[in-house]
Amino acid sequence: MWGFKVLSSTVEVAKWDQAVAWLLKNENPGVRYWTLTDILEKSKSDAEAVAALNGIESWDPIAEYLREQHPAGYWGDGEDVYWPKWRATVWALMLLAELGVPRTNPSITRGAEYFLRVMDGQDRSWPPPKYSEEDLRGWRLVWEPCVTGNMARTLAEFGFESDPRVREMFEWLVKNQRDDGGWNCETEDSREGEAVHHSSFMSTIEPLWAFSSLERQKWPRGGREAVERGVEFLLMHRLFKSDKSGKVIRPEWTQLHFPLFYFYDILHGLRVVTALGFGGDGRTKDARDLLLSKRLPDGTWPMEATYLRSLRRNFVKDEKTGQWHSVKEEGIDLSNIYKSTGKVVEVPSIYSSLGEVGKANPWVTLNALRALKDKE
Repeated sequence: MWGFKVLSSTVEVAKWDQAVAWLLKNENPGVRYWTLTDILEKSKSDAEAVAALNGIESWDPIAEYLREQHPAGYWGDGEDVYWPKWRATVWALMLLAELGVPRTNPSITRGAEYFLRVMDGQDRSWPPPKYSEEDLRGWRLVWEPCVTGNMARTLAEFGFESDPRVREMFEWLVKNQRDDGGWNCETEDSREGEAVHHSSFMSTIEPLWAFSSLERQKWPRGGREAVERGVEFLLMHRLFKSDKSGKVIRPEWTQLHFPLFYFYDILHGLRVVTALGFGGDGRTKDARDLLLSKRLPDGTWPMEATYLRSLRRNFVKDEKTGQWHSVKEEGIDLSNIYKSTGKVVEVPSIYSSLGEVGKANPWVTLNALRALKDKE
């Protein structure tokens, strides 16, 4: 029927078909477009796919979000592409790429060019220059594995992969991979003198996600080796477990989220390693089994939690004085990221259109099908 390893029974096929049918009926044209092209493998020139793609930018929540862009190309404040989360340019572009807005939209071109001008003017050194805690130059650097990886992917999705500035981003990721195969946005001496010896899942998934969005013949020199080493770093941990004890590293990684941005969960890990061609590796079994156990009776998957209000720090601008200052979450239990009050962040209205926690979610379901779509 489908030729997927995961579809081992008539029941499995029926659930898959149910999920696909549900996605195709979704009001969000981006959900329909990605289902047609990524899951059903329709040509991008297919009439149904073209109709869905053409409807994305005019869908009300997206159209409203595009109208929030400043004519100069940025979202939020023109002084910063990264802060405040989730209102600045970086987050807008990442989300719009995930939702499928085409590059042909003039807002995308303006936003991408605005970001690239900022990035092109920054120091590429890694580890980065040392700045004081109060110096926003340190906090605004976008040459670091998480942001560089996320934006390399975003710009590749928008069709900027041949731009020399984007090619440089991929080359930078290869150059700054760690010896253990992963990446880490924490530098060697950034934790109050404590050496950082281990790569981070959250910092590793973004560069790998970026490479999954770029055609292999366009990977820079060393790209194949970097991807293989990065995927091995995730697989040796079964995507969410300690390679020494086998215990779950962080409980929140076993929950299903959307959007992910620089965060991590089992679905995000599965989606990326599958897209890179490693979905059939036996070490993905634990994560696959856990993902399948979360499927609802109608074949869909729920959004179990959100990272949108989990911030412990944000930078905002005082509109009266024009001064930037940090807002911190005080007294948070670091063992449970969901105990954050969410007071440090203002979430744009577009996110309310992406689904509610605890309910069947089209984006989580779409990503689950992407992750399980392991061809024979």
